[in-house]
Amino acid sequence: MAWRPSDWVLAGELDNTTPGWTVGWVRLQGREEALQLRLAGNCHPDLAGWKFRIVRTDSIPDWADKPVYDGIATDQSGTIGDVTADQVIQHHDCSSEEFVRRVREGNRPPTTLRKALYLEWFSHRNGRVVIQDTRLAVERIGERAFELTEQQWAEQAKQNREEMSFFMYQLGDALPKIAGFEADDAEPDDERDV
Repeated sequence: MAWRPSDWVLAGELDNTTPGWTVGWVRLQGREEALQLRLAGNCHPDLAGWKFRIVRTDSIPDWADKPVYDGIATDQSGTIGDVTADQVIQHHDCSSEEFVRRVREGNRPPTTLRKALYLEWFSHRNGRVVIQDTRLAVERIGERAFELTEQQWAEQAKQNREEMSFFMYQLGDALPKIAGFEADDAEPDDERDV
């Protein structure tokens, strides 16, 4: 499970010009305070060393008029995950109404491959947060401060995998508690009267 506020992102700005740190903000529709990010780690090689703006290239989808993110903290300090503007995914080339109609009819909606912003981090307050959208792009600001070496990128990629593994471990540990039972609850109690 992850927070996925992609449809409500209005704008943002991230700065990875200090090696090992990515800081900035993301503004969401209907929310007064922007999310404040202070993340340990570097972006993927395409964004590492850059300060960049997140720009919405298309309007917020009509079906996304009521944001649902009660409980997401303003302070999003934590660890960076995968952050790239080079991801290519399928983009649906139709309105949400047409998309739903076609799916219900058993037809595949029209799609094209487009670049998407993929922004993932692991917040101390909210766990995993993912922003992934073909309607979001980046504008690099100023000059690049550094480039990752192959070894630095390999180390960052390893850290990202470890963060995801740790998150999945925590999630697996939390699910029984959320469901209202502990693993030990399934064991018979020797003290119980029979």
